[in-house]
Amino acid sequence: MGGWRRQLELRGKAVVGILASAVVVGAAVGLFALAEQIPNGIAARLVLVVGRALMYVGALFATMFFFMAVLGERLTGKLFFIRGKALTPDAVIDLRAKESAPATVPISPGQGVLRVIPIRPGWWLDNTYAEDALPVVAVQDVAHRLPGWDPYDLAVPAGNLDVVAWMPRAGGTPGRRVQTALPVPVPEGGVGVVVFRPSSVPELGGTVESLRDELIGKLSLLRLMLGCALLVVVTSVGWSLVAG
Repeated sequence: MGGWRRQLELRGKAVVGILASAVVVGAAVGLFALAEQIPNGIAARLVLVVGRALMYVGALFATMFFFMAVLGERLTGKLFFIRGKALTPDAVIDLRAKESAPATVPISPGQGVLRVIPIRPGWWLDNTYAEDALPVVAVQDVAHRLPGWDPYDLAVPAGNLDVVAWMPRAGGTPGRRVQTALPVPVPEGGVGVVVFRPSSVPELGGTVESLRDELIGKLSLLRLMLGCALLVVVTSVGWSLVAG
């Protein structure tokens, strides 16, 4: 039921997005009509520029939401987003294998294992961080400096634990921690997993997030424009056939 409910919510949001995009496009059409009534040429051209921008944005958003409503989130992501190098399909398979691997530390009654899986995408790191910097993870305000970029297992009390992570900055100064802790459920005798993806933004320092919340990639405007053009062509041909 959870999967169906998520799909219904997703398509409901997509429909709302399509309607909002239609409002934006309608506003653009209104600006075009307004520009024809303005005697001042400079003001009219300015209104036309704003109208064209709204039309462009509204059409692209409508395209995205339309495909999301028809194809779903995953297929739409594959169509219009380009995955980062760290998130290729093979890399995701490898991460899932690391998630399900047996625990490497002994645990006592009432404990579980918190597994931190750090991803080291070198192109996300900038001069703010030292080249040999390693992640630091804090569990319930107790910091653990990871020895490397392999999965790291910690024996911890079972329950929901507050986890934050960051990268030490160049020169040895500590990086700024993420302010909002991620609650990670750790079952007794089981393994709770988080994925740590360093950020290149100095003000953030780093993030901890579960694999299912990882970014699906970078939006390709070229693909989105091609999808928009395809929709326009298909709609025009369909309208011509219906109008006869």
